[in-house]
Amino acid sequence: RALSPNLKAKKSKLQCEKHQEELKLFCETDKILVCLNCATAREHKSHGLMLIEEAIEFYKEQVKSSFQSLTEKESEIQKTEQKQKERISGVREESHNLQSLITSQFAELHQIFTEKEQRLLGDIREEEKKIVKRMKKNL
Repeated sequence: RALSPNLKAKKSKLQCEKHQEELKLFCETDKILVCLNCATAREHKSHGLMLIEEAIEFYKEQVKSSFQSLTEKESEIQKTEQKQKERISGVREESHNLQSLITSQFAELHQIFTEKEQRLLGDIREEEKKIVKRMKKNL
């Protein structure tokens, strides 16, 4: 049933379109406002009814409770998100440190191998000179 404000009324109260009476009750089953005539009619007779003020307080408390619960969950989610961001930052930092270490160690190994290569090549050249000198002497 649609609600229509009675513009002729001194107070701006909602009225029942069917009975032109003030809507004073809330039908919990249908979640609508009803007048006293509608409340006793067959359509709402077996439904749970309460005064509008009681319904307002009831649903206000439900909304307040839900809002508080959602606020707490949001806070938990933000904390979890912050922890995850810190973990991601830690992983990136550790990865960067490992990459630097690997690059550094390979540079050292490269230097060691280059020096070893030069020594061995030098040793071979020296050995070559000695052998060639002996062979020339035997000519």
